[in-house]
Formats: sequence, structure tokens, C-alpha cells
Amino acid sequence: MQKLNLLLVSGVCALSLAGCGGGSTDSSSTTPTRTESSVAQSPTPAPGVVEGDTQTARPLPASTEELAAASCEQGTDLSGGRSYRVEMPSRVDGAAIVFQVFEPTLFDCQAHHPLILQGHGFSGSRTTDAGNDPLSPIKPLVDAGYAVISIDQRGHGESGGTIRVMDPDFEGKDLVQIVDWAEANLDYLKYENNNLLLGAVGGSYGGGYQYMLYNVDPDRRMDAMVPQITWHDLDSSLNPGDVTKNYWLAFLSVMGDSQTDFSMDPYLRSSLLEGITTGYFPPGALAFLHYHSPSYFWQNELDLALLDSGNTSDYLLDPVTGKFPLTSDGRFIVKTPPRQPYPVDVLMFQGMRDNLFPFNEAAENYRILKQAGGDVRLLTYPYGHHYLAPNVGLIQETLSSLTFYSGELPQLATGDLNGLTNCGDINVTRATVAWFNEKLLGKGDADNVITTGQQICYTLAPGDSVSAPAITRGGESFPVGLDLLGNTTPVPVPMGAAGTLPVIVPLDTLTEDGVIAGIPTATLNVSTGLPEIDSQCLEQSDPILHVGTCDAIMFVGVGIIRQNQPTPELIDEQVQPVRGLGSHEFDLTGIAERLHAGDRLVLMLYGQHPTFAGAFSRDLVVPAVQVSGTVSLPLLTSDGQAALPTPGNG
Repeated sequence: MQKLNLLLVSGVCALSLAGCGGGSTDSSSTTPTRTESSVAQSPTPAPGVVEGDTQTARPLPASTEELAAASCEQGTDLSGGRSYRVEMPSRVDGAAIVFQVFEPTLFDCQAHHPLILQGHGFSGSRTTDAGNDPLSPIKPLVDAGYAVISIDQRGHGESGGTIRVMDPDFEGKDLVQIVDWAEANLDYLKYENNNLLLGAVGGSYGGGYQYMLYNVDPDRRMDAMVPQITWHDLDSSLNPGDVTKNYWLAFLSVMGDSQTDFSMDPYLRSSLLEGITTGYFPPGALAFLHYHSPSYFWQNELDLALLDSGNTSDYLLDPVTGKFPLTSDGRFIVKTPPRQPYPVDVLMFQGMRDNLFPFNEAAENYRILKQAGGDVRLLTYPYGHHYLAPNVGLIQETLSSLTFYSGELPQLATGDLNGLTNCGDINVTRATVAWFNEKLLGKGDADNVITTGQQICYTLAPGDSVSAPAITRGGESFPVGLDLLGNTTPVPVPMGAAGTLPVIVPLDTLTEDGVIAGIPTATLNVSTGLPEIDSQCLEQSDPILHVGTCDAIMFVGVGIIRQNQPTPELIDEQVQPVRGLGSHEFDLTGIAERLHAGDRLVLMLYGQHPTFAGAFSRDLVVPAVQVSGTVSLPLLTSDGQAALPTPGNG
């Protein structure tokens, strides 16, 4: 039965994530109607709005609709509950833009209806049948009185063009065009102060598009969002600590092409392959990924300049792959300026065990958008991309939560994942509808469903959660070293394959119950143990054999040894890579776990880790490094409301 539980949970979750919100087929077939070119009218931008190259009126190309749109003005086709396909050419390059319109179950031509956009995951496609998927809750939304548009993102499903992973100048402009089409063709949409009431849902890639539209729409029409398990900066997601997440690069490469008829853009494809084969992303690719992230718009940490195409000369193993059709002719240019965030109401969900887009990504989005002035909430759940990744910790957690998973088996067997998208008693689908009801319709109180209110909701294990007033970064500090006769000495950590099993560094033993929830921090010094070699390595990256010397790579995580258990558990199976010698001050990956008196906290140091399979030190001179420093842990009381009193030394 245990094996059956594991197989069912992993299999169902993997299928859902591989094409989040994947496209079912609409059985209705009606003679398409064609709408002639129309114009989407845009209200005057508020003071300070960056208009870019946008005009007050943006002409729309002709579109083809499977059914004639319902019309309150004409009093036609108002039976409700219909769904139909729409196609139009992109204003960018003529590529097909395809999406599905879901009409409200019941029309109200007096009150009218807000519009919700829905987006699928990477390599997926639009939804064509209204269902209850937590990443695509279309049936609950149309039943609640919303119109919904489910989108085939560029290069996915029936939409044309190449997949550029939310390029502001391609996917971004296509998204603006879809909203323009809705305003020009759906006369039953609801407005407030001459502004369309607009929301968005979706997870992973379907969360990324929400932030992209929010950042590039010249009319700032986004009012409320529910992004799930998505990114803040693709650089830090795919290349944290300058170490490539090779497993995920390979997964995205395979899924991105195999599920989309090789629609990935050559620049993206070549960058992923170069990261896998060399262990480094080309600098141009890092700029490419940063440009496609919220971090570019709000922070622009790489100082990308407008109309700068200087980063486009980096190709996979240039010039070899420039001769192959699948990796040649990739390029990009920065055409969209950064933009300060404006107030928007955001209900974020992130997976605590997600090792593609970990908690830190949502935490940074939360921090910035909270400062912008909207009502912004952050909740976590057991669900995430880790179901698709090699993960010993997932097996450990599943075995320790068999009671929970056994109770969810009937639902999981049918593909219903709602049981995995709860933070305590808060269900993501119910919370989504309540959120839009309050923010777009002005009715109800979302806090009746989102019972943690403004606090952070941390999932500690399936069925167990705690809320905290804020995200704790750092916390109680502990030395990193080995205690030899009262003296703390550096910890030797094997590199590469020799470091598959972690080095365990004792930190402390808890004297009372509590939780660890937030983002640990560390200041570590990484050394060869030979000062002369360290000095040369810091001056030049390869001073000795010129074949990888000084390229130390280590993976750092926080572990726990339970009472009566001899082996440690890596909390949430999360590690943060550290590359290079010298002093490193950094955030570890966010974690959340319930603790009990007698539990021992440890630091776990690896020479390689499955999430970064193939990315390890190739240093031929230094087989191990010496590590010392401090680590700070977000230890909270059992109710999450205060810092845990300093534990005794143990």
C-alpha cells in the first residue's frame, strides 16, 4: 500500500505539472465567424505611467471566432456557459494567437462580468473544458459570474511563434493584444472608473505570464492576480549561485521541444544546452532570462540598456552550433523599459518543497509588491515542481504523512489535486474565488476563506501549517565548524562525486517545541586549506593546471535529526549552491518544518546534489575544501508568532 500511495501521488502530480492546465478538446464545432479589424480604446494613462511605444488606440487585426460572441447590447446568445475558440494574428510578427473564451454560466447584463485570464504551464496548452483544476479553476469562476479566457501562450498549443519564456516584446505584447481583443469584442465585461476589471490565474509558466502582463500593459489594467509556483528572476531560478540547475535545464529542454513540435526559440534552446554541457550559462543568456522576469522591471539588477543587442553574440559552443537549424540565429534586443510596480491585489501560492521556483522567488515578489501598496498575501502548500524531480525527501515526507495521503487517495486517483493545494484549511480554489469576489466584484470578505489574514501561511507538512506575521530572514546564529577540544575548526567537505553523501555539521538541540519557517542566511568562508593556493585562486580562476582549478562547488542545506532517528532529513529537500573560494554571504533556500524538543538541527554540506545533477566541481587539484563561518536560522515558536527563545547548546 505504501508503494501504491507513492506511485499514485507522484504520477498524478507529475502529469498535472508536465502540462499545467493542459488542453482538453472542446467537442463543439460551429462555423467560425470572422471579426473585421477593430480598435481597442485605451484610457489616458495615469501620471508617471510609462507608455513606451503604445498609442491611445491600438488597431486590432481581424480575428476568427468559433462562435459569435454573446452580446448584452444586441441581446443575443445570452444563454451562458458556452466556450469557443478564437484566433488572430499577432501584431508583433503575424504569428497565430489562439485562446478559448468561457462565458459566465449565467449572464447579468445589468451588473456585467469581470474578466479572468488563465494560463497553462510550460509545454502545456489552453484549457477547452471548464474544470476544477487548482491551477485552472475555470468552472468555479464561470459559475461565480466571471468571463474567462484560457490562452495558448506563444509557441504552445495552436499559437504560433517560438517559445521565448515570457519575452516582453513577444509574449508580453501578445498578452496585451488578447486583453485588447476582449475589450473590443465582449460588451458584457465589467468596468469601474473606465477601467476593465481584470484578474488572472495559473501556475508555473501560468504564473509568469501574469507578472509579464502586469508589467508591460500600458493601460495598467491588471487588478487582481493569483500566481502560483512561479518565478521572480529566472536567473536565480535556473542558475542560483552561478551554478546551473542541470536537471531542470534538461527537463525544460526535453519538454519544451517534445511537447510543442520543436517550438523553442533557438536562443533559449542553445542557452539551455550550453548550461548543461559546460556548467555555465553564457552571459547573454543570463541577460535574456533576466529581461523576462519581474526582477528586470522592478530592479534591473543587470543594468540592461534599451535597444542593447550587445548580448546576442553568445551561442552554444559558437560557432559550431550556429551551423545547426535548431540552435542557430537566436537573438534578442531590449526594447521594453523597466517599470516601477503599481498597487495590485495579489494572492500568491508557492510550494515549500519546490526546487525549480523555491519559496525565495515568491518572497521577493511579495516584498516588492507589498511595498507598492496593494493587498498582497503569500501562502504555501505541498504542491510543486518537485514531483517531477529526483527527490529522496519527497519519499521520506510521503512515508511520514501516509495518513494524509491515504485519505486523499480517492481524489488523487481521479486527478483531483485540490488536497495538495491547501495551506492548513485554506484551499487554493476556494481562496481564488473569494479573492476575486472581494477585489473585482466588491462582495464578500476574502478573509473568511483566507483565515490567516495578512500573515504568511507556511505549510510544514501535508495537512499541517502555521502562520507568521512576516517572512523571517536569518535569525538565531550558530557557528559552522567542528568542535575539537573546545576549539572550532573548519569542516572538510569533499568535492564532486566524493561529496554525494553530505557532511553533517551539528548546530544545536532544541529544548522546546517550535517551527523553522523563513529564509536562513549564512556567511561562509570556503578555502583549500592552503593560503598560497587560495590567494592565487582569488587572483585568477585557473592558476595551476588550467583545467578547472579553483572551481569549488558546494551545496548547503539545513537538516534535522529527529529523536530516535539516526539519519538526518534535509528539510524540504532544499539546498543552495556556493561556487568559488573566499567569503560568501548569502540566503539559503526558504524552508518550513515543525520541530520538537530534542530534535537536533544540523547543516548539511554536499559536493553534489540531484537537483543540480552534473553540476559539480571539476577541480583536479583540490579534492576537498575547508568551510567555516556562521548560519542563521528562522526559529519561531510553535504558533509562528514570535522568535523562539535561544535554545540551549547541545
